Amino acid sequence: MCSQLTEDRGQALIRLLLFSPNIDPRRLVLYTRKSSRPERERRRSQVVRQRSAKPLFAGSIPAVASIRVPPEFSFQSTVVSHGWYLLAPFRWSAAEETLYRPEILGGKVRQLRIRPGLEVEGASDSPELRRKLTRMFQLNVDMSDFFVIARQSPLHEWVVAAGFGRLLCGSTLFEDAVKIITTTNTTWRQTMRMVELIVQKCGRGGAFPEPREVARFSIDELQRDCRLGYRAKSIHALASGIVERSINLEKISDPSQTTEELFDSYRELPGIGPYGAAHLLAMDGRHDFIAVDSEFRRFVRETHHKGRLVSDKTMLRRYSRWGKWKYLAYWSELWGKYRDSGVLPD
Repeated sequence: MCSQLTEDRGQALIRLLLFSPNIDPRRLVLYTRKSSRPERERRRSQVVRQRSAKPLFAGSIPAVASIRVPPEFSFQSTVVSHGWYLLAPFRWSAAEETLYRPEILGGKVRQLRIRPGLEVEGASDSPELRRKLTRMFQLNVDMSDFFVIARQSPLHEWVVAAGFGRLLCGSTLFEDAVKIITTTNTTWRQTMRMVELIVQKCGRGGAFPEPREVARFSIDELQRDCRLGYRAKSIHALASGIVERSINLEKISDPSQTTEELFDSYRELPGIGPYGAAHLLAMDGRHDFIAVDSEFRRFVRETHHKGRLVSDKTMLRRYSRWGKWKYLAYWSELWGKYRDSGVLPD
């Protein structure tokens, strides 16, 4: 390639790149050498040489899959719907609008890059990939009823335009149960660190570990190396029970159960009480139960009772009119406060 371009050809190249966004500049091969051959023959030679030029990125094109999403789905609102996007193995880049996540697919770790519209790089389309992404982004949850009620509430009408309501989940029930256990009786910073250490110690290739990869370590090792404290016993019991088949997650999470039955089923899992069961229900798109914790009490007192101390029963009564959307009604109020401030929790 000639190192110099004439002014006219340089300007033409700039116009081509500015107004033809689908053209990759790395594929362009330009020639300015003078020739005595007829113009038609010279142009034909250029075309042949241009087609044979090997692009810089040849051989590195990643596998790409595209997953169909519901019409009201919002990728960004789902990613930052709650604190899961801050927990390993997720890594969210707001600047790139990309969610990074190592995931085990077909027995191998794939480095996924997920973008708006659920365009996925790093893995070929497969039933396993679709199943995991459907769970991660709650694609099977019908939000239409919630949006109808939200439109009638000044505190909630923002969710319709934002497409807010789906919660980011792990790719498996095991992952979500482990993460919920790490949120009990601790700070959010400590939760983030515990999950990070679990992935580092037990997982492979940065992916969240499978039950057998956790169960191979003793309670003492998990407690010491992952800083889990008393939670190590519950997490080890959960992983070991799944491996030994005394815990059947498929049966426990059977969607044919009523919400009350499913709530009771989740409470049978090691380390999962009423708070954890309510969270797991929300991961299923069932919001009938509110997970009452210190954050819920603080928010409701400050938002609706001017800071006065009131009973849990009184606080829960405020959301009774939302029926099966109670928890999401509360959560969208809380998240709306963060949204209005322009600062999401970290």
